[in-house]
Amino acid sequence: MDAFSATGGATATDAALDHAQDDLVPDLPPDQAPDLAPDLPPDQAPDVVTTDAEPFSDADLTYTPWPMFHGGPQHVGRSAYTGAQTPTLKWAFTIGDKINSSPTIGVDGTIYIGSDDWNLYAMRPDGTRKWVFPAGGAVGTPAIARNGVIYIVCYDGNVVAVNPDGTRKWVYFAGGGLGAAPTIGEDGTVYFTSENHKLCAVNPDGTLKWTFETGNLMYTSPAIGKDGTIYFGGWDSTLYALNPDGTKKWAFYIGQCITSSPAVGPDGTIYFGSWDGKLHALNPDGTQEWVFGAGNWVESSPAIGSDGTLYVGCNDSRVYAINSDGTQKWEFTTTGAVISSPTIGADGTIYIGSTDSQLYALNPDGTQKWSYATGAEIHASTPAIGP
Repeated sequence: MDAFSATGGATATDAALDHAQDDLVPDLPPDQAPDLAPDLPPDQAPDVVTTDAEPFSDADLTYTPWPMFHGGPQHVGRSAYTGAQTPTLKWAFTIGDKINSSPTIGVDGTIYIGSDDWNLYAMRPDGTRKWVFPAGGAVGTPAIARNGVIYIVCYDGNVVAVNPDGTRKWVYFAGGGLGAAPTIGEDGTVYFTSENHKLCAVNPDGTLKWTFETGNLMYTSPAIGKDGTIYFGGWDSTLYALNPDGTKKWAFYIGQCITSSPAVGPDGTIYFGSWDGKLHALNPDGTQEWVFGAGNWVESSPAIGSDGTLYVGCNDSRVYAINSDGTQKWEFTTTGAVISSPTIGADGTIYIGSTDSQLYALNPDGTQKWSYATGAEIHASTPAIGP
C-alpha cells in the first residue's frame, strides 16, 4: 500500500537511524495555500526548466539509491545498501503535520518526503533542510526521474513536477483526489492512479498521454514489468494489466478491494494483497499461480528477496515470509496492524513498521534483530535505505 496514511500525530518526524533537527515548518491553512494551477507570482516562481525527463531504466537504478515507492518500477522493495544494524537515531527532522508519504532518495543523497501540511520537503543527508516546495494539497510519496526532476501527486488533484532546486517545472490537473505514489516508466512516462477511477499516463513535459478508466477508487501505486506492462488494482476488486499504449491486456477479479500495490518478480509473476486476507500470485498472462491465506486484510505491498522469498505485512499484526511456491516460510508477530510495506537491505534484513509505533528489523530467518520506538503509529509509510 502507498496511500494517504502514515506516521504521525499533530506533529510528525522523519527519522534516520544509525542529529540535526530543522526548525518546525508551520502548517499552511487552506486559505493561505497556493493554487498550483495558475502561475506563481514572479517573486515566487523562478524560471522553469524546459528539459524533458531522461528515460528511466530499471537497469539504471544505481543512479539514485531509492527513486520511487518500493525502490523502482517493479516495486520489489530491495535495496543495494545495508540498513541500520542497531536502533540508533542519527537525526530527526520535524514537520508540522502527519507524514503521509514514504521517503525517496536522490543521487546526491537528498531525501524527499511529502506531508499533510501541503509541502514537499528536501533534506540533506545530515538531516538539515535543503528546501520546501509548497503544494496545493497533502503530498504523497515522490518519484525521482533520472535527470533529478521530482514528481508528486497531491490530494487537490494536481500532479506537479519539481526541479532539483525546488522550483516548479509544470503542473497537470488530473482531477479527483490523488494519494498513491507515481511510478516512472522506462521512457520517462509518469503513471498514477486517482479517486476518479482512472489510471493516468503523463509525458515528461506534463502533457497527457492517455487515461484508462476502472470501476471504482484506486489507492495503489502502479508497477511496471520488464516488458512495459502496467499493473495496478483498486476498489473494484480487480487487478489490471495494461499495455504501454493504455489498452487493456487482461483483468483479474478477486472479489475484494485491492489497496496493496503490486510487485513484479524477475520471472514476471505479479504479487499483491487484498482485503480478502490473501496474497495473490498471478502469471504474466493473467492466470492465477497461487494464493496464500493470511489472517486479515493484506494492505501492505510485498517485497521480493534475492532468493525469491516474499515478505508482506498484514492487519492481523503479523509479518509473513512466503516461499516462491506460495508456502509459508515463517511469521513474525507485532502488537499492531502491519500496513507498512517491507524494505529489504543488501544483507537480507527486513525493515517494516507497525501501528504499534515500532520500526522492526528482522533477520532473514524471521527472528527480531531490533526494534525502534518511533513515538507514533506507522501506517503506510515504508522505509527507504540510503548509502
